Amino acid sequence: MAEFQYQGVDKQGKKVTGTLEAASEGDLRMLLRNMGVRPQKISKSGVLNSDLKSLVGVGKSVKLEVLVSFTRQLQVLVSSGIPLVQALDILSEQTNSSVMKRTVTVIKEKVSAGSYFWEAISGYPKIFPKIFIALMRAGEASGAMDQMLKRLTRYLEDADRLRKLVKSAMLYPIIVVLIGIGVISLMLVFVIPKFEELLKSSGQALPGPTQFVITISHFFANNVLYIFGGVGIFIFLLTRYLKTSEGRAIKDRLVFQLPIFGNLSQKAGVARFSRTMQTLLSAGVTLIDAIDICKSTIDNAVLETAVAKIRGDVEAGKTLGAVIAKLGVFPPMAVQMISVGESTGALDKMLDKVADFYESEVETMVNGLTKLIEPLILVFLGGTVGGLMIAMYLPIFKLAGSA
Repeated sequence: MAEFQYQGVDKQGKKVTGTLEAASEGDLRMLLRNMGVRPQKISKSGVLNSDLKSLVGVGKSVKLEVLVSFTRQLQVLVSSGIPLVQALDILSEQTNSSVMKRTVTVIKEKVSAGSYFWEAISGYPKIFPKIFIALMRAGEASGAMDQMLKRLTRYLEDADRLRKLVKSAMLYPIIVVLIGIGVISLMLVFVIPKFEELLKSSGQALPGPTQFVITISHFFANNVLYIFGGVGIFIFLLTRYLKTSEGRAIKDRLVFQLPIFGNLSQKAGVARFSRTMQTLLSAGVTLIDAIDICKSTIDNAVLETAVAKIRGDVEAGKTLGAVIAKLGVFPPMAVQMISVGESTGALDKMLDKVADFYESEVETMVNGLTKLIEPLILVFLGGTVGGLMIAMYLPIFKLAGSA
């Protein structure tokens, strides 16, 4: 017999804690359920649980592609009639992610000991989002786990595709501009000084634009380490700040107000909100719970704030369409479609159409944005490089004209 510490919730919804002896964790869970307590956390007394958690990867995350692959493979195995424990054992051997491998192994052990699958994965919130846990809980309760995994696979694949579309739209101009800055920097450090030696040997006075470019070249060449070091430190500190909740909120608000990228961010957020709500509602999750889960999965501070306001108004008895219409964040078309879905009793189906529409809109915008940005960047880089070269050739033109 071993001594276990437990935390759980009783039939009245109150949190309870205590210590009990049992042969195994599975026996303890059965004992607690007979007592009317739903266990949430169980640990052996006297064991260094923090060390154990660090070994199995608690607090670590995996890439979305890894979670998509895990969900798809688990759905195939479960729908084929393979028991859950055996399916988890197979997946723990197949995954290439070391964090996912250790996590799935521990989850398999917990399920073998009598835990529900959703209880086992709830201990890894950075790997399994709230929507994953909610759908697995609904699937185990209804006996339709394979259907829930199928819905989850579609949801995660759509979320991954949408994330990559928005990311490519944001990264493409940044990468091209950085390459352009690198080319201009090389010209200021290596090319301009060669022209300067040639021009000074002629003995003539340099035009204003030429002297200005040479001055910039001297400053850049003499301080290149400080400039790049300062820029590197600034980017590092900015990146760290943007990972905080405050920095992320400021970034999302700024992006939301940009002329083109703001519209793209809005449509991507609405598509994700609609897809998440549709997936949860079609699985039987209540509207209030679905709104709570949506708030943690949208990944946009502006929409998260809006969704937080939605919950209170919906609890007060207002319709979802009427609430989001007042926020000014959702496009009018989305508001109308959601309102129609509520009035006809087919909110989940209408949300599915909204998600499909705005995902298509995001894809169209990204393709159009790429075609629009390319000539603008070429004009910017060509104008800058061409301006430098013209400034350096001005004395040569002047010398040839006087000759």
